Amino acid sequence: MTDVQYSAYLRSRRKRCFDLVVCLLLLLPAMVVTTLAAAWILIQEGRPVFFIHERIGKDGKPFSLPKLRTMTKETNPYHCGAAAGSVTLCGKFLRRHRIDELPQLLCVMTGTMSMVGPRPELPNIVAKYEAVHKQRLCTKPGITGLWQIMGNRDVAIHEDMTYDLYYIGNANLWLDLKILAMTFLFVLKAH
Repeated sequence: MTDVQYSAYLRSRRKRCFDLVVCLLLLLPAMVVTTLAAAWILIQEGRPVFFIHERIGKDGKPFSLPKLRTMTKETNPYHCGAAAGSVTLCGKFLRRHRIDELPQLLCVMTGTMSMVGPRPELPNIVAKYEAVHKQRLCTKPGITGLWQIMGNRDVAIHEDMTYDLYYIGNANLWLDLKILAMTFLFVLKAH
């Protein structure tokens, strides 16, 4: 093992430890909020409360991404964007405050996702990736990232590689902490 490989290994072990610590700290409050949100969905919209998206993770491997259901039952969950009337009343609130993404902490626990990283993409979009886009697949996808807190929401994630490429080239513990802190502020300011 070369020094570069060993250094990358240590960084990935540190990142994994960081992910687990943050995830464990968030798990209890996230379980309470998710339970309340699930009850709201069940009362207002009925079953199912959750849905599973197939997404593409590190090294192009597919994985299951759980989310709280925010759209009507009739809406295709792989529909990009929210067509008028497809997002439920409680779904609007859950999306605005990113509560629908709390079940993804399970993916962090199992190691398929990280707390911070590029957003996991849909298989049909990854199938069209060019070389520059494939760089997003060299690291674990994250629940949050630079694009989520700073990106232009009018442009799809895969069309604006600036934030993901910056993160991939500069990832470290301090950047992850800063992105997490900014994410919490972003969620708190959502109205």
